[in-house]
Amino acid sequence: MTDAPPGLEPLVVEPPSLCSSRAATIVEEEFGKRGTATELSSERDQNFHVETEDGEEFVLKISSPADDAAALGLQTQVLAHVHDTAADLPVMRTVYTTDGRPWTSVEANGVTYLVRLFTHLPGGSVTIQDLDTEALFEYGETVARLGEALRGFFHPDARYDILWDLRHTPTLRSLLDSVTTDRRRDLAERVLDRYDDRVDPVFETLRAQVIHNDLTLDNVLLNDDGHVSGIVDFGDLTHTALVCDLVMALASVMYRRNDPVEAAEEVVRGYVSVTPLEVEEARLLADLVAARLVTWGVIVAWRVEHHPEKTDHTVDGVDDGWALLEELDDIGLDAVQRRLQTAALGSVVPYPRMETDDVLARRRQVLGESPLSYDDPIHLVAGDGAWLFDPEGRRYLDGYNNVQVVGHAHPDVAAAIGGQARKLATNTRYLHESVVTLSERILDTMPDELDRIFFVNSGSEAVDLAWRLATAVTGHDGAVVTPHAYHGITDVSAALSPEIWPEEDRPDYVETVSPPVETSSHHASTGTAPTEEMADALDTLETNNFGVAAFVFDSMFTSDGILPPDSEVLGRMADRVRDAGGLVVADEVQAGFGRTGTAMWGFEAADIVPDIVTLGKPMGNGHPVAAVVTRSDIASTLMERTGMFSTFGGNPVSATAALAVLDAIEGDDLLSHTADVGAYLEAGLAELAATYDIVGEIRRQGLMVGVELVHDDETWAPAADETAAVVEKMRQRRVLIGSTGMHGNVLKIRPPLVFDHDHADHLLSALEASLAELE
Repeated sequence: MTDAPPGLEPLVVEPPSLCSSRAATIVEEEFGKRGTATELSSERDQNFHVETEDGEEFVLKISSPADDAAALGLQTQVLAHVHDTAADLPVMRTVYTTDGRPWTSVEANGVTYLVRLFTHLPGGSVTIQDLDTEALFEYGETVARLGEALRGFFHPDARYDILWDLRHTPTLRSLLDSVTTDRRRDLAERVLDRYDDRVDPVFETLRAQVIHNDLTLDNVLLNDDGHVSGIVDFGDLTHTALVCDLVMALASVMYRRNDPVEAAEEVVRGYVSVTPLEVEEARLLADLVAARLVTWGVIVAWRVEHHPEKTDHTVDGVDDGWALLEELDDIGLDAVQRRLQTAALGSVVPYPRMETDDVLARRRQVLGESPLSYDDPIHLVAGDGAWLFDPEGRRYLDGYNNVQVVGHAHPDVAAAIGGQARKLATNTRYLHESVVTLSERILDTMPDELDRIFFVNSGSEAVDLAWRLATAVTGHDGAVVTPHAYHGITDVSAALSPEIWPEEDRPDYVETVSPPVETSSHHASTGTAPTEEMADALDTLETNNFGVAAFVFDSMFTSDGILPPDSEVLGRMADRVRDAGGLVVADEVQAGFGRTGTAMWGFEAADIVPDIVTLGKPMGNGHPVAAVVTRSDIASTLMERTGMFSTFGGNPVSATAALAVLDAIEGDDLLSHTADVGAYLEAGLAELAATYDIVGEIRRQGLMVGVELVHDDETWAPAADETAAVVEKMRQRRVLIGSTGMHGNVLKIRPPLVFDHDHADHLLSALEASLAELE
């Protein structure tokens, strides 16, 4: 007989083999119950259903020699604990011997076996396919309730080493040679690789306690109505990650179902209705389910090879277990993960799930014709890194959204927000460490002259406040912006946003000047020099008795068409503004937080020091937080005149979110990553430009990329309709980009900074197919 690797010994020890009459005798002599015994199936113990003469029912368990008195003591105390903490859970009770002991011992074939008697629970196993959503939900609830009942339970022998504990998944590699089918072995290796990469580094950080560890539908009994009527077999109890109980249940309900993922989603929803999952637990569900299925398949393969005599129920149906794993692999574990994670997180939010058509119809009833991206709107339910997911688990590559600068659903940012929200959410009229720490860290990234910071809630508010500062300091009322700039939605910021000006309704105190683009750009060769335009604009404001309060510019001139500036020209423009008594305001809402790849802020890449800086969108990775950075002399002018306070600006939750974003940018070295991936993406776009004449110019800084589409490279006539068509075709290929520029003919590629080479290849492939289809 081959020696079993560590963790497998309990599975290969010869089980007891007493006859039914001996079992009945033990029950009568040791427990004082006379009746008949009928053997039940079991993996490593021997179980008998006992019916007494007076109609009582019990289960006699003759334990495997692998289980000693310590293991039985653990199980006995667990059952007592559950009855004390959750008496309504249908858990079997220990029946004591006639002399008051929880178990006895018997001799058979020269081996001593420990024997226990339990109350019998009604119900039985059901056909998995017959479980409806209500039964699946209740199953999940029950799993969570048992974990809740065991919370806080302690026993010195609770760490029971067995390979069914998913912490031991890496050990399976030593058994893979027993898997004789190449496809199965390759699949198992890929699952183990994912475990090593995603699960193993964090497994010991997950919530842990004593768990049942085998809450499959073999051990959770249901009555004829599909309701849980019993929880049995506590033989695999161990101290491990709490989420493993849920994982065992998920693997069980997915088995042999036509809708495995849908069934699992409903169990997850039931579970989190009792015990919400932490972010990391939810992120690992699919990998842990796959690990459970691999554990089953590999253990059975090893046992069939080395212990063919061990043909208990775990061997039955293992081919269907492999088939389920192959099905999940075909769907894609990432897609399965997104659906399970959405079920886990979506079930703890106070809104109902809706079908896409219903969402759209109801939205129009209450929001009217509020704008939506794309002709065919996308219903999104979850995000992860550079990916977004719809209710069916389809994923979309996000090449457009700079709000989630460090990636969608960043676990550290989400954990920081949740953790602080559970502690304190108030305002900055009270002292708190978070806003002070955040202020110091932001100011550390700024030029020395900029030493004061105000916190608000959005980029629009930041621009609004910047304007208040500028007018208070200068005493002027005039502004200079670029011709298609966008700076926000408040009255002030909208007035500084020509992109959204109503036709023929230009504010009389705002003048426009062309962006100071690099001389390599086509746009540098047209029109009057920006410095001359600035001089004319300043003269106009002075003539009309406004004077210049501020020149407000987006450091990447994004809405004008993504035009990286010529730093020398921009510097001369800024000098003219200051000479006229105005301030220079760098709007970093789109260009900031590492977008350029060369520096934290766009104005740094442009080699200019502004008087005021506005921060917004990416600052909280989706949490509403924004700021204005300026000099102390500018800040004090406003504070002395009117003061400044924002109720929510800089609150502890918002400040904590922003701190977590800074940690992610620094910890993941996103600046150098952005520069590298941006250059890689630009090189791929250049190859497309050489093939497709419609691509007129590629402009990029970091991971802000503009691809201008034109009808020809002589007249430079904008191909606006074609640009809109490409954006829609990309959406059909589930790659999301936008458009920008005066004529709407610039493809706007502005992904989260975690966008990598593989993402770039995916985007380039979709863009090439879209351009080819356009031609």
